[in-house]
Amino acid sequence: MNATVHVLYATVHEPEPDTLDEPEIDVVRELETAFVSGLARGSQYWRLKALCARDAQADDWFAPPRLAGHRRALAVCGSCPVRSECLDDAVACRTTEGIRGGLTGEEIALLLTHRKDDRRFDQIKLVLQGELVPLTSPEKRATVRITQLVGIGWEVWAPAMGIGYKAAAKRRREADKQLTTIPKRDLVEEIALADELRAELHQEFTTVTLAAAA
Repeated sequence: MNATVHVLYATVHEPEPDTLDEPEIDVVRELETAFVSGLARGSQYWRLKALCARDAQADDWFAPPRLAGHRRALAVCGSCPVRSECLDDAVACRTTEGIRGGLTGEEIALLLTHRKDDRRFDQIKLVLQGELVPLTSPEKRATVRITQLVGIGWEVWAPAMGIGYKAAAKRRREADKQLTTIPKRDLVEEIALADELRAELHQEFTTVTLAAAA
């Protein structure tokens, strides 16, 4: 009986230690512990498919960013078939240590902040249309992300935030990082607003072009 089958079997039967060698027994015990501790969060069978569960260099997932092991762990996570499940589990447990679901602890902390943020998209749209309306900090972050998706210049939204070119450039860099870190499924509303604004800008451009040609 291999380790994977044994873990599934052990959830309802007594273990069969005589059929496994010592390294396999250690793996089974670790996976069984993870399985039982995670029952409250739903099915944990995805852990058996995780590439890191079969990786001999587990310390790489906690290596400092400057080390090659850190980059290797990110690469392994990036191709893992259960990356989404792992990230969801990390967010549910508020785990910000090590690499989970292809993200670093710092990036998971960013995602945690994003998921608890409340954003009024009607206010954000007004700002992106050039109106001077107050925005909360989460709304400001969302506004800049949307401008990066659409390609709206900083001079449109920066006045509503009371900032100049240098501060706007910094916010745009931060937004680019957020867009590569936060999964698209967590940006659905922002992407939808970006698409809406892009369509409106295209319509305005078409109208102006036709008027000029008349």
